[in-house]
Amino acid sequence: MGKKTTFPSITACDVSAVNHHSIAADLDGTLLISRSSFPYFMLVAIEAGSLLRGLALLLSFPLIAIAYIFVSEALAIQMLIFISFAGLKIRDIELASRAVLPRFYAADVRAESYEVFAKCKRKVVVTANPTVMVEPFVRDYLGGDKVLGTEIEVNPKTKRATGFVKKPGILVGKWKKLAVLNEFGNESPDIGIGDRESDHDFMSKCKVCFVALEIDYLFAENN
Repeated sequence: MGKKTTFPSITACDVSAVNHHSIAADLDGTLLISRSSFPYFMLVAIEAGSLLRGLALLLSFPLIAIAYIFVSEALAIQMLIFISFAGLKIRDIELASRAVLPRFYAADVRAESYEVFAKCKRKVVVTANPTVMVEPFVRDYLGGDKVLGTEIEVNPKTKRATGFVKKPGILVGKWKKLAVLNEFGNESPDIGIGDRESDHDFMSKCKVCFVALEIDYLFAENN
């Protein structure tokens, strides 16, 4: 096994000294306080679908949690996407993502990460979440320039989500790294921010890296 990579906490970043051109940042647990995207999928399931779909997602939560812990993050997110999106009209998903999700995301923004993000000129969010779900918030509320996320599959005839995703699949681990390499080319992002080990792949391609630790947020809340 290789040596485990460690990065300094985002709280160690001197925001007043940040004068970087570009940043690649994860969303859940990094720019947002919550590490789980489940509540946001629930909102889309109900708003773009129905209460019945929301109930189905809720009842599936134990299986999704087991998949995340014992199998993979990618499988858990694929399950969330399938249950939440399958059969829904893409325009209804887009509407819920523009009209409903942003105010909930905005209430969950992690201040210390956003301060660094906002200081950069080129802001890119790298996330396993569907692009269609997070892009309105990232662009309109965070001032982001681009979202590198999971692309959902849509039936071209019915304009409904199939519940599956386009290649290369769920954007985690090495796929995040490849997405960052494709976006930035030979110019590595000046700053990389993530919150979990699966973010280390893309963070390793950034010039300076920080991690958003839950303990730092809890400490800040208690002081």
